[in-house]
Amino acid sequence: MAFEKMDFVCVIAVICLFGVVDGFSFGAPEDFCQYENLQDRNVRMVPGHRGVDPMNTRSPAGYRIVVGPEEANGARKVTLRADPGDYFRGFFIQATRANYALDRGDRPAYGTFRPADTNSQPRRCRSAVGKVGGITHTGNNNKTEISFDWEPPRGCNLGDIQFVATVVRAYSEYWVDVRSDVIAPSGFVGDRGLLCQLYVNPYSKILQRRVLSALRNIQTMQQSRRTGGTAGTLSTQG
Repeated sequence: MAFEKMDFVCVIAVICLFGVVDGFSFGAPEDFCQYENLQDRNVRMVPGHRGVDPMNTRSPAGYRIVVGPEEANGARKVTLRADPGDYFRGFFIQATRANYALDRGDRPAYGTFRPADTNSQPRRCRSAVGKVGGITHTGNNNKTEISFDWEPPRGCNLGDIQFVATVVRAYSEYWVDVRSDVIAPSGFVGDRGLLCQLYVNPYSKILQRRVLSALRNIQTMQQSRRTGGTAGTLSTQG
């Protein structure tokens, strides 16, 4: 069985998306979403502020995530903005499936973030397929607005997505599950190939087995080149 060549790399490993956003003045730590065990993930993106609960139940979040129009390459400008008179010091943002509960253990993260200036820095997270990450602050100065770019995986139809953030004003004041409007659709519009299906639904055991089987077939076909065989490749499209 042959597959068209993919645009992003498949990494078959432990599938981890989220970790603890610790109380770091210069951004979430490098390894915050690089866990070895799935059960250790903190899908709610709660900072490591000991003894402090989110402010969500006590006060509404005075922050908005504004998403710009889609560019030719599928990228979008994303802006985290405080309400007039308010500010924030820290944040962590990821893209995820639209209207998916924050504490769902199988909630995926999508795409790659790129800083627009020195006020933000990307974080690479482990995933089943492709480049997945988030973006965080670089310093604990007061901020009223910050922007960055987000890119979806090439050739993959993500469907409806939302950007979700944890926003920190002070050690004892932070909000989780700050969301953008639903962005629909996002990424390539078309049938989902095998790798794209796994990217969208990375916790599916059936898809994981299918991808592993396809990779083994490709390896066998590549080895047969010496006898005139044709190597196959995985596809992000159908």
